[in-house]
Amino acid sequence: MTIQGKLKQIKERAAAGQILEMDLDQFIANPLLWRKAALSACAIAPEDAQAFWRGVYDELGMNVAVSTMSALTDKQIKSLDKFNFLPVYIPSISEDRYPEGFIKPAWGKYLDISEIKRKPLGGFWVAIETIAKPDWNDPAGYAEDRLMAAVKRSSRFDTSHDDLEQGLLKAIAKATGFPKKGTRLPTAEEWNFIANLFNWLRKHRGMRLPDLGAKDSWEWCENACGSGNFIIVGDREIGGLAGVRKYGRGDRSGDVGFRVLAVL
Repeated sequence: MTIQGKLKQIKERAAAGQILEMDLDQFIANPLLWRKAALSACAIAPEDAQAFWRGVYDELGMNVAVSTMSALTDKQIKSLDKFNFLPVYIPSISEDRYPEGFIKPAWGKYLDISEIKRKPLGGFWVAIETIAKPDWNDPAGYAEDRLMAAVKRSSRFDTSHDDLEQGLLKAIAKATGFPKKGTRLPTAEEWNFIANLFNWLRKHRGMRLPDLGAKDSWEWCENACGSGNFIIVGDREIGGLAGVRKYGRGDRSGDVGFRVLAVL
């Protein structure tokens, strides 16, 4: 049983007044271990996700009706924990309604706005990777990258947009059990909104989530931008969460990586 599963079992037994003496002893003996599990991204059980996000959006002052998440398969539930995916309800919201303090993309600073294929947020459930984004020259790369190990890749860097679209995303869907058609790169809008949520959850919920704008590296997004280009986001030196630029679809670089989103 995973640490998260054991923690859930202890909580259920405690609520029912049935907590075992051995479980309580383990909890007391190693509180830091259980606290680490409780504050991890994947401590949100699928059955608790709707209530969790209702609470988050209520506290942020957003008028969001959170739908029920579709049932996940056993393999998908295991993938949330194994590959560090977080179930997130993305509301249908425009940038002018973002909560105070959220950093918006600087669309026109380095890009011709007329070239950007915008994709507004759409009101649906996703699972998004919570792996930390490293600096491009960090020898560890994306640390403890079990998903890339599962698809037999050594690094997320030096991966082109074409590499992802022409086979890598399908391999990832197969490894995770998430829908093949719904396993994709996040849009720049989704990436930015979720990155802001990560920062808020880290501060206000104590969750172990990365600051995606704090490192000197980029990540691919799904949005096309002009002929043969797609948007990359997130480099600290070019604005962090506000940073948006374009890069050739077939180009590979040691400072451009990616993270995966699955529509549930």
